[in-house]
Amino acid sequence: MALGPNNFILDNVRMEVPPLYVLQRLFDFDNMLVLVPSRNVPFAYVIARRKQFSRGLSDKALEGTIRQPDTLMCLHYGLVPVCLMYKTGPSWDIEEVIRSLAARDMWAHGGPDKVADLLEAQEEAEQARIKKQNRDSIWERSGDGWRSYQARTGASSIKFSDNYKSRQERRTVETAPSSSTVASGLVTLT
Repeated sequence: MALGPNNFILDNVRMEVPPLYVLQRLFDFDNMLVLVPSRNVPFAYVIARRKQFSRGLSDKALEGTIRQPDTLMCLHYGLVPVCLMYKTGPSWDIEEVIRSLAARDMWAHGGPDKVADLLEAQEEAEQARIKKQNRDSIWERSGDGWRSYQARTGASSIKFSDNYKSRQERRTVETAPSSSTVASGLVTLT
């Protein structure tokens, strides 16, 4: 008689044991994943992965340097911590956790080398996009500046706007006396 997957370690008896469907769904996603109640964060569970190859000498070398209780606990059980999981509300939502784990799974994306290549390609594409955006912005501003310079100096035969008056129209407006000064007799034209 099988009770379900063996992927939960009851390290803290005061914490709620996840329901069987949560443990089974986690096991179905990855049979190396284990849930352990956190010693450091109240009401949280550590999602950890069983060590796959060998214990090695790294555990003894790391024990003196690690101060984080959850990492020490995982080392004790032969696990590698992955992330924390919280039970929020009255029910367990394992599907959101599975989606998050799947998005972060390097092996599902082709392994560490493939993921590194993908990240480098994304960074190069982002840098190229920024360079193109900067170049286009500078090109547009320089064109606007050049057209503004031509319009202000009269160097262009293109009429940029109806608001600009020709030199002849400006001269007649500037030299023509106002009607109030002519009518008052203060200015006499000969």
